[in-house]
Amino acid sequence: MRIVTIMSLCLAAFTSINAQIRMDPFYPYSKWTVGAGAGFSEIYGNLNHSTSEPIIRINVERNANAWVCLDAEIFQGALADYETKNHWTNGMNVYNQIIGGHIDARISLGEFFKFPPSFFAKTLFGIYGGIGVGYMFNNVSNITQKFKRSDKYEIVDYNPNNIKTRTSNFYVPFILGWNLHLSKRCMLNINYEFCYAFSDYLDGYNFAQPTAHNYYNDMFSMFTFGLHFYLGHVGVVRHVHNDEQKRKVKIKAK
Repeated sequence: MRIVTIMSLCLAAFTSINAQIRMDPFYPYSKWTVGAGAGFSEIYGNLNHSTSEPIIRINVERNANAWVCLDAEIFQGALADYETKNHWTNGMNVYNQIIGGHIDARISLGEFFKFPPSFFAKTLFGIYGGIGVGYMFNNVSNITQKFKRSDKYEIVDYNPNNIKTRTSNFYVPFILGWNLHLSKRCMLNINYEFCYAFSDYLDGYNFAQPTAHNYYNDMFSMFTFGLHFYLGHVGVVRHVHNDEQKRKVKIKAK
């Protein structure tokens, strides 16, 4: 429902500023792109249930061509998860305020074809994937530390290494997204990032085996909607076959 609400608000905003989707097949681009987006995060950590939390991001892209770019991104938001009941406690809740950023390389579907011959192809050519490396800072609050006295993890003798509230770590983002041109300079951006962290403390906990079935580091995702804008001179990827056909027609006319 939250995603539907965001999409509705975005569409209303585009309508209010009279944004018109370019129906021509030409694909605009420039050397630089800036953008911003907002959405929700999910965490896949030690606790069973993730709570969607708001997150915002801004990014700058250096475009090698219309389809390949090097992207730099920073984000700020939160991660949260909980567990209603387990061996150790009658309830666990975690809230982590995060800030981080990464550098990644992205390639769009259009890189594998010569040109967008139609508006439909142009929309598909905006689908992209990418991978990168980043670094983030975690500030965990509202973490449960009081465990049942009948369990080995009593508050008086738990291992401090199992709980950390302030950490930092590298992570690897795997990216999938879509750019839809609304005008020559403006694009609607839908972006999903699944991130593998080189840490198990994104939710504050790192319970060792066999106390917990903990086989992987924590992971998190970000799903955002936003707008991207070209800076400077904007060129186009032209329909080379049509241009060649027009040239031949002119020659015959002479």
